[in-house]
Parts: sequence; structure tokens; C-alpha cells
Amino acid sequence: MPAKRLLYFNSLQVTAYRAHEDELVREGVFSAGAKGVADFSRYVSTHPEDLFYLLADVVEEDFFQENLPYVRGSDRRAMLLRKLAQRYRDVSLAVSISLGTETHAGRREERMLYTSFTNTEQFQPWIEALRASKARLAGVFSVALVAPSLGKRLKLKSTRYVLVSLQQAGLRQSYIENGRIRFSRIVRVNFSDPRAIAEDCAAESLRTHQYLVNSRMLPREGPLEVLVLAPDEDKPLYDAACVDSPRLHFHVQTLGKVAQGIGLKSAPADARAEVLFLHLLSESHPREQYADDALRHYYQLWRGRVALITGGAAVLGVCGLLALGKFYDAYQVRQEAAADRAQESRATEEYARLQARFPKTPISTENLRSLVKNYRALLRQSASPVSMFSEISEAVTPLPQIEIDKIDWEMAGARNQGGGSDASKAPAGRTSSTPPGQPGAAEIPAQTAEISGRLIVPQASDYRAVTALVAQLTDALRARPGTEVTRTQLPFDINAEKSMSGDIGAERRQEVPQFTVSVTRRRGT
Repeated sequence: MPAKRLLYFNSLQVTAYRAHEDELVREGVFSAGAKGVADFSRYVSTHPEDLFYLLADVVEEDFFQENLPYVRGSDRRAMLLRKLAQRYRDVSLAVSISLGTETHAGRREERMLYTSFTNTEQFQPWIEALRASKARLAGVFSVALVAPSLGKRLKLKSTRYVLVSLQQAGLRQSYIENGRIRFSRIVRVNFSDPRAIAEDCAAESLRTHQYLVNSRMLPREGPLEVLVLAPDEDKPLYDAACVDSPRLHFHVQTLGKVAQGIGLKSAPADARAEVLFLHLLSESHPREQYADDALRHYYQLWRGRVALITGGAAVLGVCGLLALGKFYDAYQVRQEAAADRAQESRATEEYARLQARFPKTPISTENLRSLVKNYRALLRQSASPVSMFSEISEAVTPLPQIEIDKIDWEMAGARNQGGGSDASKAPAGRTSSTPPGQPGAAEIPAQTAEISGRLIVPQASDYRAVTALVAQLTDALRARPGTEVTRTQLPFDINAEKSMSGDIGAERRQEVPQFTVSVTRRRGT
């Protein structure tokens, strides 16, 4: 972390301090003039990596309040820049502070406080020296802007109070309302007369009260709280001079006690109240400051570099944590794998011991394992006649004249149905055979069912009715996907090459005709 260099600026000189472990060490005093600026430039150039904070304490400090329409975003920034440019000649050392919002006649407005230095030329030699040395200027502040931080550190309960402090530039009164600076003024004093300074403290506090009331920044009713920072050795003088009145209620505290309250352990012996504000500035500088982005260019570059380094370190840390998590997961996986291997080894050994106790089998273990494997394969390839019987049942249901006597079902390789005496007995166009030119059809596993049944007809000699009933049955079976009728046997021969014949004489006309139909269904269809 770079060191912090604090520059206390007044119209006569610039005093440089270094903040180190709640201590302020004075490093140099540079008087106004060419020689002092040159010495200051050499001082700044010897600390290129440090941060510089400029605390101004001059008489030429202006405060102006105005109500503006409540807007946000770029419109608000443009309006504030325009207002500052209208009021101040040099806006490089100007700032606008929001004091909150209020409503008038149904319109919401924002209370803005404009503040700047009316004489910015006195800053230019010192700022140019900082810019020439590429110093990291964190900001230009004033005692008035840092004063509210002192009240917060001292935990003052009053929402309105005046802070009176004695610095090298003079006696300053700062009016603070709701934790925000509203007004500040400085008075020249004779440092050789502590009693006169104490009396001026009371008198100037009364004048400040009158100004605040006349400018309507302070209500008339009730006394105004005044916090007076007095040198330790002069506190009796301040207690005697600062007497409470209906308008003012004084609280006198010594610089030593206040320094202890804000955590300042050590400071130069001849320093005044400015060391309190410098210490507060080194710990946490206020959000509002006067310098624009051009004056803080190298400071912004440093902040960007710190942000990149911090972001990179954060990403690296996250990646490191993720890597550690992955390494831990891999370690756990290796441990689990080792445990599994050990368990497998124990299980193998236990199985070997159990296997040694098995009774001797007539075949080897490998042959038995192969037989079990083949048996399981046969079980997976076995088919059930349920589906085929269901289809036969659905085909017979609409034909009540047909009664099934038996069904012979088997699972075997499909035979070539392209010829044979049985095929020749089937009606023309009814018998389905294996298409020619398909090699290996004989090896395709198939389900075969031979259906035997009777035909309930009025006359057994009615060849046409018998043939029609059997044809309806075969057509219904062929309509099933993957099913083909391979053989049909009627109670008479209807071969076109032969004359119709059959044992259907008069003595058998009362017998019931019987028929046989063979059906094949290949697996996978």
C-alpha cells in the first residue's frame, strides 16, 4: 500500500505531513514563491509511488445554496456543470453537494450547495508542480468539507452545530446541518494573544449565528450548539470567554482530548487544529472534493491498476480454490478406487475359498458357464404361442360355423413352401410360399400352427359352402401382419387337373366335414 502524503495549504505556505500508524510526521514547509514551489516539486518527485491529499484552508472559499428540479443521470450532471460554470470562473476546483430534497407546491426539488475557491490562481503553482511530477493527487479538500467527519467521530448528537477551530490560517467557524457542511468562514487572529483569540471565538460565533438566522439557514428559536476546539494550555481562557446565552450553547474541548477521541496518537508539538483534519483525511477522505478528473488523472490510473490487480488476484484465488476442490475430489476418487480394489480382492479371495469347498462336478466350470450362457440365450430366443393363438381366435370368432378341434403349435425353422403335394392341394391363389431368390430362408426361425377343425353346414355335400368357409378363415389369417397360410386341406380334392372326388356318398352325407389349415409366422414380423 503506498504511503499517504498530506499537504496543508494556506495563503502563506504548504506544509507536508506523512501519515504513519496514527501519527503525523511533518516532512517540510514550503513558503509561497518560486523557491518554495521548486523545493516542493523536488519533494513530490522523490515520492512517485505515494498518494497526495491537499487540504486547503483559505479565506477565499464560497458557499451558495440553490434549489434545482429533481432530475437524475446525465441531465443532472450537465445541469450541475452549467450551474457551476455560471457561478465560478474556474470549475476545475468546484463541487456541488446535495443537501437532500424537498417539495414545494407539489413539485419535488433538490437542494444543492455550490462551493469553490474564489481565488484559484494561488493553487496553480502547487498543482502544476504535482502534475509535472505525475503525482497521484487523490483530491483537493478543505477544512470545511472535512469538518462533518470530525463531528461524526466525536458522536455529536445535535443535528445543527457550529465547529470552531484554530488553524494556521486563522479562526474558522463551520456550520454543519444533518452531517453536511452548509457554511464556513475564517477570521484572521493575532496568534500572540491567546486571550484575544478566546474572546474572538465567542464574538465570531455570535456573528455567525446572526448571519445564519438572517439568511434563513437557521431557525430563530432555540440555542445553537457550538463546539470549540481549544489548545490544551488555553482552555481556561476559552471557558471564561465562551459563556452560554439564549442564542449559543458552547462546548469547549481541548485539542488533546479530541485527538485522543479520533485516534491521533502523535503530531508536531507546535501544530494547531489542522492536524485533526489531516488525520481524518488520511483515514477516510470525504466523498466530496474540489479537484476534477483532469487533476486526478494519475490517481485514477493508479486506482484502475489496483482494481485490475485486485480483480486478477481475486480470480486467481477463486481458480485456486476450484483447483483445490478438484484435487480433493480426485483424491477422494483415488481413495474410493483403492477401497473398491481392496474390496474386490477380498471378495475374490473369499469366492476362491468358497469355490474350493464346492462338490466336484462332472464337467468343468468353464463348460458349465458356457452351458448356462447358452441356456439363457435359448430362453431369450424362446417364443410363446399366446400371440399366435390370439390371432387365430380373432380370425375364427366371426365364423361360428367353424369349430376348432385342436391346434398343433411348434417353434422351428421355416420350411420352403414353394412346392410339395400339400401345396398342390391348396386353392389357387390361397397358398403362400417363400419368395424365390431369398437365400437362407430355411434358417429363419418361425412359429408353425396346424389348425384342425370341423365345419357345421346344413349339407356336408355342399362343396361351395365348405370351400367358402375355409377361404374366409384363411383370408382372415393372411390379413394378420407376418402371417402366411402354408397349407389348406379340405374334405375333398379340388385340383383343376383332376375331377372332383371324395367319399361323400349317400351313406356319409350326414357326417361333419373336417379340414386342416397350416399357418406360419416368422419371428421379427
